[in-house]
Amino acid sequence: MVQQATVMVVDDDQTMTNTLAKILGAAGYGVVTAKSGDAALAILRQDCPDLVIADLKMNGMSGHELQSEITRRSPHVPVVIITAFGSIESAVESMRRGAFDFITKPFTNSQLKLVVERALQHRELRQEVQRLRGELARSYGVENIITACPQMEALLDMVHRIADSPAGVLLSGESGTGKDLLARALHFQSRRAEAPFIQVNCAAIPDNLLESELFGHVKGSFTDAHQNKLGLFQAAHRGTLFLDEIDEMPSGLQAKLLIAIESKRVRPLGATAEIAVDVRIVTATNTELEKAIADGSFRADLYYRLSAVILHVPPLRERREAIPLFLKHFLMRAAAENGRPLPEVAPDAMERLLRYSWPGNVREMQNAVQRAVLLCRNNRICSSDLPAKIGGLELADFSANQAFARRPTLEQLESDYIQFVLASVGGNRSEAAGILGIDRKTLYRKLEASGQPFWLFRRRSEPDRQLCASDALSTKTP
Repeated sequence: MVQQATVMVVDDDQTMTNTLAKILGAAGYGVVTAKSGDAALAILRQDCPDLVIADLKMNGMSGHELQSEITRRSPHVPVVIITAFGSIESAVESMRRGAFDFITKPFTNSQLKLVVERALQHRELRQEVQRLRGELARSYGVENIITACPQMEALLDMVHRIADSPAGVLLSGESGTGKDLLARALHFQSRRAEAPFIQVNCAAIPDNLLESELFGHVKGSFTDAHQNKLGLFQAAHRGTLFLDEIDEMPSGLQAKLLIAIESKRVRPLGATAEIAVDVRIVTATNTELEKAIADGSFRADLYYRLSAVILHVPPLRERREAIPLFLKHFLMRAAAENGRPLPEVAPDAMERLLRYSWPGNVREMQNAVQRAVLLCRNNRICSSDLPAKIGGLELADFSANQAFARRPTLEQLESDYIQFVLASVGGNRSEAAGILGIDRKTLYRKLEASGQPFWLFRRRSEPDRQLCASDALSTKTP
């Protein structure tokens, strides 16, 4: 039971009002009573109860009319309607109008208390959701993104200007530059901020599952479809769907995506009926889609639909003035997350951090700082605490003789070599895949199967503030 909650009882039957007040008072609730809808609204202007219980049939203002006024003035206050046995249709109409629940006369004390408890718990849950959404909006707001160069200032100004537009936005830029954080900023700056933000990496999901993930399926539509599945388009209704690495989407699925965007309707796999959806599409790529169009791997009509606005996120090497700000932020964050004081950075280590070209961009910096904070001694970061290519030490050679001396399994040998190649290119997965002679999806599957460190690969479906790639642009230090 929610303690110290106040319930308003509205009924023109004084006997019923007194009975309800006695039951609720004995259950530990504060009770306020009103004999009419007008009297209830007068009380609402002075004090706001946590729940309103109103009789449907009253002289003057009806329960329906009172409910509509409460919803308009105080939408966060749940309303429970009391109805006689013969007024079920009216009760259903109340539910349609937004009432939390209804109680049919006659009812027991237990039934009344159960409905009240559920209604108050629901209100508490809605308040918590609102609080969390507010925190997300503050965390991912444009005003919190670290920037120290004209390029980024212009980019964030553009985000402000287009946030409420339904137009498709394509984010381009190298891996690790923070495209996903900009996508979140677009969402939380917009009128869609109260609705879901859903992110999906098109390269991280096998081609045969991606269609089901996006559009859902009905039970029996294929061998393993044991129950209906809600697609991400439906899950993101009235919100934003962020399709990362859109260039990896199979060509056959691109046509279905184009139809869904243009018609604003989706058809789950195996279904016969379409479902209307209201979703803003934001996409991202770290490749040149014009080249993909030229070689036939990406549809030109889909590209033009997705790229009404193109925002290019510059690599870190082109905004070096921001490097000290990022370093300070990641140092404070890593220290706080590991329960350590803010470490001192030795001059030679700071010089290397400032001079390094950061081919893996902000994501590589985040990983390097995290490692340094964990490895440093006496709360002082030295060059030896940094990754080898940053600290000035050459990467250890991948010696076949040394590797074979351990007699590893073929799987372990492959995993070690993949990690070596990734380290040699600063975690750039596209470049590593090219060196290894495999596509990025194959690389992702091998990384996931071998349990490589999160900074090399991490598959996520929900916002996660714990050392995740979505913080690639980071937020300002308080």
